[in-house]
Amino acid sequence: MITLEIITPDEKVLSAEATQVVLPTESGEAGILTGHIPMVTKIVAGELKVIKDGATEFIAVDHGFAKVLGNTVSVLTEAAIDVAEIDLSEVESAQARAEEALQKAHAEGTDPAEVERLETSVRYLIAQKLAKGRRR
Repeated sequence: MITLEIITPDEKVLSAEATQVVLPTESGEAGILTGHIPMVTKIVAGELKVIKDGATEFIAVDHGFAKVLGNTVSVLTEAAIDVAEIDLSEVESAQARAEEALQKAHAEGTDPAEVERLETSVRYLIAQKLAKGRRR
């Protein structure tokens, strides 16, 4: 078994046992099984899969890092939410507000760090929508 921990700046979102974990990385999905070689990888906003006993749980994650050491996968991310808990109308509303703020920031020549923060927010919201849309 693999021990999976998902940690955000605010809380430990998940601590669970799994037979396989699939991470959304910059170079595509990375499947982690028991006995995986040690690694550290950057994760992108997307859908993390937790597979145990033939059942799959889906977690929408924001950007961050994952460390695989022994049979432990530690995910450090800005945000994470179980796909089952996503309220699609709330996400769509938040995405519209974030995109509007992003357009305004581009038009006003806002600080590049703030523009990057807004772009990251939009990517995470889109990842939530895509993950929820696939699980309906």
